[in-house]
Amino acid sequence: MAQETKDSEERRNEFVEAAEKLFRENGIMETTINSIVKEMNVAKGLFYYYFRSKDDVIEAISEKYNEVFRQMMEYSMDAPDYADRLEQFVENTVGSYRELMQKLQTDGDVDLTILSTRSLEEAKYSVSEGLRSILDEGVSIGWLQMDHTQYYADLLTAGIEELIRKNEADDEEIKFIVLDLIERAGKD
Repeated sequence: MAQETKDSEERRNEFVEAAEKLFRENGIMETTINSIVKEMNVAKGLFYYYFRSKDDVIEAISEKYNEVFRQMMEYSMDAPDYADRLEQFVENTVGSYRELMQKLQTDGDVDLTILSTRSLEEAKYSVSEGLRSILDEGVSIGWLQMDHTQYYADLLTAGIEELIRKNEADDEEIKFIVLDLIERAGKD
């Protein structure tokens, strides 16, 4: 009887999960390809079948985090009223950032800087583009009056990230601040 082989995507995900576990335990710099294949009890060549380098695994983990981030950000964005959609977008964004930051936190001296930087840059881009789009919609329907919606989106995105990173404001406070700033900026 032939041994069943794992689905290619499933095997690739196992590498990602093993690397993520080792990165959290030992840090990115201290985790080697050899330690990843040892953790999985597979030949080193199998790693290279799925990834060219450890950097590719870091990118795959970042993509995994950001796919969850985008899904959370877009959750329940079907309200017919613009103000409700804007509020839901901000709420989803704050929750998504909070969860991403929790995933990027480690206990002790483990360094996940490379992963954190990549994941947060991708998240920042997704939020800024989504926020610009919803601000543009508000301008087009006359609910907001503002020029340079991308500037507002970039500034608000950076502010949300910073408030969550510092962990000095709760989600409701951040949501209130962002919506208040949008409303104030978008009126004559």
